[in-house]
Amino acid sequence: MRVEQLEQEYDVEVEWKGFEIHPELPPGGIPSERLQGEYFRQAAENVRWLAAEAGVVMCSPSILANTHLALEAAEFARERGVFTVLHRRLFEAYFHDGVNIGDPEALVKLAEEAGLDGEELRRALTERRYRAQLEEVTREARELGIDGTPTFIIGNLGVVGAQPYEVLRRAAIEAGARPRLPEE
Repeated sequence: MRVEQLEQEYDVEVEWKGFEIHPELPPGGIPSERLQGEYFRQAAENVRWLAAEAGVVMCSPSILANTHLALEAAEFARERGVFTVLHRRLFEAYFHDGVNIGDPEALVKLAEEAGLDGEELRRALTERRYRAQLEEVTREARELGIDGTPTFIIGNLGVVGAQPYEVLRRAAIEAGARPRLPEE
């Protein structure tokens, strides 16, 4: 991922926060073919172009997922030290495999693939254990004027949307990040 590359090359750390861009979607999501218009067409085209540039094959998911439960699952994984593993798998499942990451059963399966206890995750999702935490992140994001994902806050700069690596690199440098020295 581009963020991992940025962290390896520059003295900058990126913390992922779960921000739900479309909380109005029904829990099961909506069929992608219901999304029409130039905005959605261009957004999908931009993501496919960036993926191809990075050598990643992407599909267009058949469901625009309600991501709230996936964001809760990611927080569950963060508490157990495997956030990066599950986070990556969620992206791969959705954008490559076409999995509806709003489906609790799909999340349980993905969590188990990441080495997590699926039944424990199921209980956490049923109890909505991470709901308040995600509501707080959403409140903070709104206060900062964030209304798109991904949004990268690098220093005091905000970079919105899927961007080429060079855009993130320039923002990190502008924010004061310095290249890491090669380890000896």
